[in-house]
Amino acid sequence: MKRLIAILAAMLIAAQAQAQGLIRDAEIEATLETLLDPLVAAAGLPRGSVDVYIVNDREMNAFVTPGNNMFIHAGLVQRLDSADMLQAVMAHELGHIVSGHIAQRTVQGASAQRGSIAGLLLGIAVTAAGAPEAGIAIAHGSQGVARRGALAFSRGQEAGADQSSLTILERAGIDPGAALRTLGLFRGQELLSSAQLDPYTLTHPLSSQRYELLERRADNSALRGRPVPPALAEAYARMQAKFDGFLRAPSSAIARVEGRQDMAARIQRAIGLHRLPSPQQSIAEIDAAIAIEPNNPWLHELKGQFLYESGNAAAAVPSYRRALQLAPGAALVRAGLGQSLLALNQDAATREALGHLSAARDEVAG
Repeated sequence: MKRLIAILAAMLIAAQAQAQGLIRDAEIEATLETLLDPLVAAAGLPRGSVDVYIVNDREMNAFVTPGNNMFIHAGLVQRLDSADMLQAVMAHELGHIVSGHIAQRTVQGASAQRGSIAGLLLGIAVTAAGAPEAGIAIAHGSQGVARRGALAFSRGQEAGADQSSLTILERAGIDPGAALRTLGLFRGQELLSSAQLDPYTLTHPLSSQRYELLERRADNSALRGRPVPPALAEAYARMQAKFDGFLRAPSSAIARVEGRQDMAARIQRAIGLHRLPSPQQSIAEIDAAIAIEPNNPWLHELKGQFLYESGNAAAAVPSYRRALQLAPGAALVRAGLGQSLLALNQDAATREALGHLSAARDEVAG
């Protein structure tokens, strides 16, 4: 039993560390699903048939691999100003899937390219099988594939995915102009040297003609200028706040929200304070947020994380319990509770921890 507990604990510690690989966060994953689900339906694909992953990388990039796996770099989310811009990227990647471009690229690609893609998929498979520490390492080793352009599509395939993406966006009721705003970030990079290009430009070759074709169609859409629903805009802002809070230098993350009291700013400031570290101030900030939204599971989870990482597992347990009560299906929250209970080093708590950790592993694997 002790051996099993040790294995489960090591699994969770490795998963949290991420090894500079994939980012796992219950709230972020819920937001990504909310963004992706209507696009998958609009593309005519079965619900849940596409998995999306966030790569812990500050560069701007996104790509898909065989098996309907979509990878989005954290840096891209940090740079995109609105939820529909990220949805435009997702729709474009879905365009590659529904057009069969992945199969075409796999057939045409060199063996080294196929090996790198297989490494990413193997990492996911190993993680899903219950060994995320190995899976993350494998996936991380394959990230260079995208940077080297091995996942790049041809200009013709990119143009085809553009047209498919606009169809998907319109069917989902989303402003196709979001695609133009996204591509506008990369326009003009063709004149730069490869060392100066954003990886997204290398893997998604952009031409002026391609942009103009998109512009003409988007301008003629009845959905042009449609705003993002407020609830989705808020969820996206909070996701960005987490990325900025955890990935930027703490002082920079705090300075960027100075004087703001909206929830996204509170979350970012609390994370920045936690990472300084300034434990009392970070808990005070997250408690103020919880006072505003007492039934928000992700705020309670964040407080539990702060307390656990500050060495106060006993105080973290009630926060994780409340989070799990509010979001009973969140495997990562359950894992956090199990890990906090395990840290108490008490027989009863250890037995309960084993139950939570086993359940969390099964939920992730399932």
